[in-house]
Amino acid sequence: MAFVSHTRMVANAWLRPGNTADSSSCKSFMEETFNEALKGKKVGLVRADSGFYTEELLSYLEFESLNYIMAARMYPNVKNAVWGLKEWVSLTRGIELNEMIFSHENGKKRRYIIVKKQVNIRPKAGGKLLFEELPGFRYSCFVTNLDLPLDQVWNVYNTRADCENRIKELKGDFGLENFCLQDFWATEASFRFIMVAYNQ
Repeated sequence: MAFVSHTRMVANAWLRPGNTADSSSCKSFMEETFNEALKGKKVGLVRADSGFYTEELLSYLEFESLNYIMAARMYPNVKNAVWGLKEWVSLTRGIELNEMIFSHENGKKRRYIIVKKQVNIRPKAGGKLLFEELPGFRYSCFVTNLDLPLDQVWNVYNTRADCENRIKELKGDFGLENFCLQDFWATEASFRFIMVAYNQ
């Protein structure tokens, strides 16, 4: 699903089979979103969760000159790079920030922002418990092409959480989870009509 933040509307939505990998067809979905649903509109920033984290999609966004902040998957090589980071910057009690320039094998070097949260101070903090040696910390990682201070990148990404409210409304008020037709494509057609109704 793709949302337009300032209007709180659904820009695009695909229904996919349950055995589909998170990252499959991400580029096609984005192309349809920008070239069809948002054709002629200026997109200032793309925020995406880690399900969209692929080299193909990042390269596409850069080719289209689109700014982005995307949650990164904590693959072993990303995890190893985070382990080696020094000189963390304290943002507030229990939260520290850092950054690194990182590239996957044969990938482009990009800017990554890392957020480290101390569990005993921030028990509800999201993120991953990455290191057995540091069990009291959760980590989140974001890749971006924005040249903004660390805290601003994290704060801008966090406003993406409002889209979860849209999903709750679709489930609670529009019955998004309460129908399934015998044919997959008929179900997807109904799913997308619900998005149209929500936007009215």
